[in-house]
Amino acid sequence: MNRIVLRGCRADVLAGYLQALGLLRVVAAQADPKARLHWRGDVAILDTTLCEEDLFVWLARSYRPAAIVSPWNSGSGFAGNGKSRSAEQALQAVHDLDDERLQPLRRAITVGRRVVDEGRRRGWGGKKDEMWDKNHKVDLVRLCRNMLPDDALAWLDVAVTLTLDDVAFNALAGTGGNFGRQDLSATYYDRLLRLMGPKAKVAESRNWAEAALIGREDVAYLRDTVGQYDPGRAGGIHSAADEKVDGFANPWSFVLVMEGTLLFASAAVRRNGSGHASEAKPFFTRSTPLGHGSAAEDEPVKGEQWVPLWDQPAGAVEVAHLIGEGRAQWRHRQATSGLEFALALASLGVDRGLKAFHRFIIAERLGQSPLAVHAGKIAVASRPEEALLRGPYRWLEQVRRLKPPGGVATALRRVEREVFAVAAGGGRTAMARFVVEFGRLHETVGRSGTLRKDVAPYKAGEHTADWLAALDDGSREWWLAAGFAALRDETKATGPGVRELLTRTGTSGWQDTPGCGVELYGTTLVRALTEAHRIRGIKTRDMSSSVAAEDESARGVQTAYRYGQRLPMGLLAAFLAGDVRDDLVADYLRGLLVLGCRPRSEASWPRYGPHLPDWTLSLLLPFFGTGELTMKVPDARSGEQSVKAVRLAPRPGWIASLAAGQVDAVVREAQLRLRMAGLQPRIPRLPASRVDGPRLAAALLLSCTRRDRERSLARICVAQTTDHAIPDTEGVPA
Repeated sequence: MNRIVLRGCRADVLAGYLQALGLLRVVAAQADPKARLHWRGDVAILDTTLCEEDLFVWLARSYRPAAIVSPWNSGSGFAGNGKSRSAEQALQAVHDLDDERLQPLRRAITVGRRVVDEGRRRGWGGKKDEMWDKNHKVDLVRLCRNMLPDDALAWLDVAVTLTLDDVAFNALAGTGGNFGRQDLSATYYDRLLRLMGPKAKVAESRNWAEAALIGREDVAYLRDTVGQYDPGRAGGIHSAADEKVDGFANPWSFVLVMEGTLLFASAAVRRNGSGHASEAKPFFTRSTPLGHGSAAEDEPVKGEQWVPLWDQPAGAVEVAHLIGEGRAQWRHRQATSGLEFALALASLGVDRGLKAFHRFIIAERLGQSPLAVHAGKIAVASRPEEALLRGPYRWLEQVRRLKPPGGVATALRRVEREVFAVAAGGGRTAMARFVVEFGRLHETVGRSGTLRKDVAPYKAGEHTADWLAALDDGSREWWLAAGFAALRDETKATGPGVRELLTRTGTSGWQDTPGCGVELYGTTLVRALTEAHRIRGIKTRDMSSSVAAEDESARGVQTAYRYGQRLPMGLLAAFLAGDVRDDLVADYLRGLLVLGCRPRSEASWPRYGPHLPDWTLSLLLPFFGTGELTMKVPDARSGEQSVKAVRLAPRPGWIASLAAGQVDAVVREAQLRLRMAGLQPRIPRLPASRVDGPRLAAALLLSCTRRDRERSLARICVAQTTDHAIPDTEGVPA
C-alpha cells in the first residue's frame, strides 16, 4: 500500500477538499477498491496500491467520467435553441466522442435528450427565454428521476431535490447546477474535452493532474472560469477590471471537484426519494454571520457548508455514508444554523472519528456569483461549557423569533458571537464574555416597551448551572460579582435575593426600573449596591427572627441574606480599598444575576496574598450576618475564660448613614452596642475613619464565614475566638 500526500488537496479550500473526495471516489470505484483517504492536518492523504506514477497515468489514460447531465437547465446544452452555443457544442462533442471511457456519460446525454423531448411533448416548455415552464419544474424533476440512468441520479440528488411540493437547491451546486451564468455540467464537458477530447494530449493531462493533486507549480493553467469552489484563483493575477471574468483553471481540478460533489447526495433523499429541504443538504445550514472576520449581517448568502476531517483511513463507501447522513445534532435535533452546528461539535453531536470541520460561507461577492469563503476550522471536542448554554439559548431563540428592533438585535448578535466563540473552543474567556453580553441583552430587552410584552425574563430554573465553576479565572472581580449575585433567603438558588433589587426583573415579570432605583453600571456600582442594602434593611426591619428578643443589646435589624457565596476576608478588604475594577464587577454581576449563581465551597476560593481589612470593616462586619457568634470572654474577678454567645445586629439607620458618609457616627454607635453586649473594645476610642462610607455599606452586603466574623470581633474586642486562634492586632489603632 502506497501513501500519497495530496498537497494540492487542502481542506481549507473547498475545491481542494472536494478534489480529494472525488479522487477517492473514482480510484475506489475504477482502479483500487482498497483505496483509503484521511487528513493530516488540512492535507489529504491517499492510501492506495497505485504509486504516484501509476495514479497519474491511470487518470490520463483510463479514468471514466461520471454521468453528469442537467436537462432541466437552459444553459446545459440541452435546449437546442442556439442561445447557449458553447454549451451545446460541448455537449454534442462529448456525445460524439468514440471513447469507451465516456460510455456512461454518453448514455446519460442520450436519455437526457429524451427527457427534453418528452417534457416538450407534454407541453411543459416555457415562453420566451425560458426553457421550461416554472409551473412544471416539479414534474420535470420527477420525469428526470424516472427516466435517467441510475448512475446519473447522484448529480440530480445533489443539484435538485424534490420536497413535498417543490424543489430545493443545494448551494454546493449553485441553483440547480448553475453559478450565475455558469452551468456546471457544461463546464464539466468542456474540461473533459481538454483532458480526453480529439485535441487532448496525454502528457498535458498528466501534468494538470500532478498540479491539481500534489501541488506541482510549473504547469500552465487555463484562463477560464473557476467558479465558487476556489475563489482564491478567480480574478487573475492583478484582479484588474479586465481580469475578473476569468481565473486560473485546472481541468482536473474541476472534474474531480464535480466527482466529489456527488458524495454530498443526501442519504435521506436516496432512501425516501423526497423529504424536507434541509435533509437534502448534508452538513449544510443557514448562515450565521459570526465567527469569521468578513461576517456581515446583511450580506446575501446562500448558507454554510461544513466539511468533516478524519485522521484514520476510510474507504469510499464509509465516506459516502458519513457525508450522506450529514449528522450534526444539538439538543436532540439536526443543527439548522452555523451557530447550532458549532454547538453540535462542542457536544459531540457528530459521528465518532471526526476530528474537525472546515466552515465555508456561500456568499454572493462577485455580482450575483457565489463564492465559497473559508470561515475557519473548529475541532470536534467535548466542551463542558456548552451544556451551560442550552437554557440561555432557548431564551435567545424567543428573542430572535420576534425580529427585535435595532438595539436589541445588536445586543443579541453580541451574545451569539460569544456563544459561537465558546463552541469554537474559546474556553473560560469566551464564557466570561458571554455572561457579560447576556446580562446586557437581558437589560436591553427589559427596557424595550414592545419586546418585554412577549418575552418573559430569563429563569434559571430549579437547578442553576454552576457558572462559577465554569468561569472562575481567579480574578477578584469575578468572585466579588459571584458573592453579590448568590445572595438569597432560601436554599434554592432561584429563591428571593438581590436580583429584584439590582435588575429590572421582578417577582412576577419585568419592572420599569431596578428595585434599588439605580441602573447597574461600573460608575454606579457602589451606589446601586448601597441602595440595595438600604432597601433590604427596610424590608426586613419588622422580621422578628432578625433580632433575639431576649437580648436587649441586639435590638436592630438583621440585613444579611441567609444564604450566599461566602468570600474570604481578603476579597472584602480589596473591594473596600477600591483595588478592583468596578466596571468588570458590574458587568459580571449583571450577567450572573440573570443566569443564576450556585455558591461554591471554601476549598475553591482563589488564593490571594494577605490583605488586612480596615479596622472599620472588622468593627462592623460582626453586626452584618446571621446567627450567633461565640466568644471566649475572661471573667473580671477570676480571669477564667468562658464561652459567651453574642448576637449582634445593626441599627436600622446605619446603612443610610454610611451612604451619607457618616462613618464615624456609625463607628461610635457600634462601639456602644459592643459594650452593651458585654464586650470590651480594645481601645476606648477609635480614630476618625478614612474609608469610603458608601463603599463600606456595599461591602457589608457580602457574605463571609462565621469564623471570619468571629475573628473580626476578636480583633476589635478583648476576647479570643473559639478555635483558640491568636487574634491579629496588626493595624488596630493603639
